[in-house]
Amino acid sequence: MRPFATVAAILTAALTLCPAAKGDSSVPEGISSFRADVIVLEDASLDVREEIKVSNATDYYKRGFRWTVPISSNDRWDLRYVPAYKPDNGIRIHILEITEDSHAVDYTQGSGYTYSQITIGQPNVPLEGGDHRFTLHYIVDYVLTAVNGRDLLYWTAIGVERNAPVGEAILAIRLPATIPSESIKAVAEVGGRGRHPEIPHPNNLERVADSSGAIMYRAVNVDRRQSLTMALTWPSGYVNIPKFEMLRRDPLLFAAPGIIFLYYLIAWFRIGPDPKPGAVQARYEPPDGLSPAAIRYIASGTTDGRTFAAVIAQLSARGCLRVESVNGKIKLAQLMSDRATQSALAPEEVTCLHLLFEDGPTIELSPAMDQRETAQNGRYVFHIHEDLTRQLSGKYFTRNSGTIALGVLMTLIFAAILAATAKGRDTTGAFMFTFWILFMGLMIGTMIEMSFLSEWKTVIRARSGWIKMLPGSLAVGVFAGVIGLILKKLSDGVSLSYAVMLVAFLLINLGWAPFLKRKTQEGRSVSDQIAGFRQFLQKVEQDRLNRLGESLADSVDEPGKLDALLPYAIALEVKEAWGDQLAQAFLATTVFAEQ
Repeated sequence: MRPFATVAAILTAALTLCPAAKGDSSVPEGISSFRADVIVLEDASLDVREEIKVSNATDYYKRGFRWTVPISSNDRWDLRYVPAYKPDNGIRIHILEITEDSHAVDYTQGSGYTYSQITIGQPNVPLEGGDHRFTLHYIVDYVLTAVNGRDLLYWTAIGVERNAPVGEAILAIRLPATIPSESIKAVAEVGGRGRHPEIPHPNNLERVADSSGAIMYRAVNVDRRQSLTMALTWPSGYVNIPKFEMLRRDPLLFAAPGIIFLYYLIAWFRIGPDPKPGAVQARYEPPDGLSPAAIRYIASGTTDGRTFAAVIAQLSARGCLRVESVNGKIKLAQLMSDRATQSALAPEEVTCLHLLFEDGPTIELSPAMDQRETAQNGRYVFHIHEDLTRQLSGKYFTRNSGTIALGVLMTLIFAAILAATAKGRDTTGAFMFTFWILFMGLMIGTMIEMSFLSEWKTVIRARSGWIKMLPGSLAVGVFAGVIGLILKKLSDGVSLSYAVMLVAFLLINLGWAPFLKRKTQEGRSVSDQIAGFRQFLQKVEQDRLNRLGESLADSVDEPGKLDALLPYAIALEVKEAWGDQLAQAFLATTVFAEQ
């Protein structure tokens, strides 16, 4: 009997030791337990806390512990509760804290369509064997929906983007206490992508009582690519789901535009109002010492194609050149003039006369939009503007450019900080895109304010020049479209609030700039004189100027034939025929504003 007793003892010891060698079967390899506690807040966001316990899971996490927050369209797979798949379903998360074994740990978050993937700890290093406990605490936005008078929350607790099995999974959702419990409907199940009920797996799904009042379900043996899901509905009105909740949830993004707006408002009060206009009396002559270009500069604050047209008309009236319209082009021929005539010209007229004929006694000006013509025409306007600025800048009015420059600088600083700290699904390129939008938006907006609005007004009034306006308008439209596309990218990748914030920056800077322009006392007096002179041109000289301009446009002009008032009529937008046509030929080249 002793040999038999010895064999029995050996078998008993083997049976006792073998399970210990292979591990307790009640603690499987992979995720031993998972619990998600979801709190529905009254502002429609979710406060989610997940606790994940893993045991001997090195084989599943050879590149570090990677966890996918269950917010992607792949995870939200049940079409009874959610829309059809799309790459970006609009749900956003904000990570509050991640710990490993009760200690804060570093983590990295994906971007783009892998936005929901979190790598905890050192990436690309296998997870050590043994037991680990990870916790994730985050806020989720834009999950709740409203259907037929009831609010709906559909939540997949574990997600299907997972290879490790789960021994036990618990999902607890706590709704606001104001919602009557009898009005809440709950449906829970365990399934995979596409809801394949044929998968034979004993999940033993059951509802569990919870002392906090949460709706809780428990499942065991949740296989890989499966998730524990719950759909809750309750009457609308207990949880606020505003249409533009995404704007309200980023108050800091709107604090910066608010500060810029407040800055401009304070500057506006500090600068004070314009001097009050005096009585406007008709004048038969322009203000003393002011050329047509100077009068336009004071009246509109810009130097543009119409200014160039007025200078050419003035040079023709003074007998310095001859103007001829040939096959849609403006042909100019230099004429000999005496010293007295030359000395009577304004500085910008002398400069323009020299530039026009520096290569020969004749020149053709074309409205063509090719690079050479655009650069050449813009060069004339630029030099006229430079001369006018030296003569008149700060004397008749000021735009308070220093105040505007400081506002733009503050805007760029705020934008740099917000771009550097931007969080979202995909912040790639946010910094570069932000500054491109601000730079191009401010530039295009200034062009529209200074030139395009007034020039389109001229085109509509004259009922001609539509085709010449189209290239420049198309270019503005293309840039505006590109800005819109980039804003859409930032809205999808960062947030709608971020994109709206950039638009607010543009509108505030562009909107305030015209309101900061102020006339000096001398500028107010001269402006009243210009208004009286314009009144005279409109009421007395309009018909004669039109007849004169029409004959000029169709024939060669003789020296002295051009009425001395025509250049001023062009500058003040009283002349609507030849002046409009000549101005439109160059309106899309360069526009300069008084600084």
